[in-house]
Amino acid sequence: MEFICLDHQPLSVVEDIGFKRLINCLDPRYTLPSRKYFTEACLPELYQNIRSHIQSVMENDNIVSVGFTSDIWSCSMSAMSMLSLTAQFIDERFELRRVVLHSQEFPGSHTADAIAKAFTDMLQAWGIPKQKVHVILRDNASNMAKAMKDAGLPSLPCMAHTLQLVVNEGVLAQRGVIDVIATGRRMVGHFKHSPLAYSRLYDIQKESHPQHLKRLQQDVPTRWNSTVAMLKSLLEQKRALFNYAADYELPGMFTASQWKMIENLISLLDPFDELTHKISESSASAADVIPSIKALTRLLEKTQETDHGVKTVKATLLESVKKRFKDIESEPLYTIATLLDP
Repeated sequence: MEFICLDHQPLSVVEDIGFKRLINCLDPRYTLPSRKYFTEACLPELYQNIRSHIQSVMENDNIVSVGFTSDIWSCSMSAMSMLSLTAQFIDERFELRRVVLHSQEFPGSHTADAIAKAFTDMLQAWGIPKQKVHVILRDNASNMAKAMKDAGLPSLPCMAHTLQLVVNEGVLAQRGVIDVIATGRRMVGHFKHSPLAYSRLYDIQKESHPQHLKRLQQDVPTRWNSTVAMLKSLLEQKRALFNYAADYELPGMFTASQWKMIENLISLLDPFDELTHKISESSASAADVIPSIKALTRLLEKTQETDHGVKTVKATLLESVKKRFKDIESEPLYTIATLLDP
């Protein structure tokens, strides 16, 4: 049961022939229980044991406050929406602990009232008083912000989500950038949807750079860093794409100025990508926000050789950063960081 849970295996794995053979090889005398037994007996028992342990840890009087992260998301494979709640706290040994308290279906309309009720119910289920809630990290959606306010829960917007909005406003909304991305998606889509076209490109790649065979990456429109990854993959295969276009039809190709724009856009957005990965790590904390935004602002204010063709984008990006993170400029730590800036 622990194997199934820890490795995110389907419960049906106990019915798979290969798994049965593995268990039989380990101990031919062992009779593997049925899937029904794991579903109706093992899983509830394991859940209850873990829940009791977590409950005993969190009820410790030395834990005076708990921070939470939460999100609502839906799966592209189904119409189901999920609501999560993760807790972070410092235990009596002054060690940071994290635990997923809830990951449950969230049906119906995602109104502020429905979200507020769901949070109240989740906290009550664990016996966590609202006074013990230090802060809840959420996205920037108005329904989430209003739900936290209505529920009387302190909250902050997610920095990674705010950076997503910054890049969308400052970069991805620019006409020239929109055209470049649209062309890039057509090019990548051409190879994604045509095995013959991909096979031809692969042969060209083998001839020109046999040590660097990489697939073109399709982006996800709601994830700006995946768009940067797509542009990087196109730039890496620039020579192979030119050779392909010389012999075969390709639905779009970048101009010389657009190739240069892609190079400079990648240089401009690399710090945002690096910061997004850093603050998405399990060890990240709110203490990273002020110095990170200060460093990002300072970087955008400097004139670089790679600004050619993206000066307007860079200026709009800087304006968006200052607008989205304007509240932290009044913080004492931001002022200190500014004074210490060499």
